[in-house]
Amino acid sequence: MTESTPNQESDRLPLDELDIRVVQLLHQDGRMAFTEIAKRAGVSEATIRNRVQRLLEFNAIKIQAYLNPDKLGFRQIALVEVKLTNLVAAQQIAQELTRLDSVSYVAFVTGDYDLFLEVTYDTNETLLRFLSDLRSKPEVNDTKTVQVLKLLKTQYSFQV
Repeated sequence: MTESTPNQESDRLPLDELDIRVVQLLHQDGRMAFTEIAKRAGVSEATIRNRVQRLLEFNAIKIQAYLNPDKLGFRQIALVEVKLTNLVAAQQIAQELTRLDSVSYVAFVTGDYDLFLEVTYDTNETLLRFLSDLRSKPEVNDTKTVQVLKLLKTQYSFQV
């Protein structure tokens, strides 16, 4: 039997009650100080620091800011569905798309399309170039694109 590493997709980090509380508090406020988390959880700051480090190293959490492009007034958003010739092609195209700064979200999905993307762009011309490049790939059978007119929520959340 081989030892597992935190980077394997199939591995799950077992969470105890303290881990769940830490994740919930960071989800409410990703900038919350370890001292405040420790106070609310009833443990030491060092314990919280170790727990958060473990969660980060395992890629169980990622702390980052979500921007609202509409509020910042400089970028637009399009949602793109992509149908590919096969799953091998889907995995290759998905990897390419994750490396693009303009692509903020890539997911394998069920249904008529294989991939779902969130794309940001400055001008319609930029979006047109992105879509033309994507559609020129022989592995891409079809795409469906919608432009976001008004962003209402940017927080990705679920109950832990």
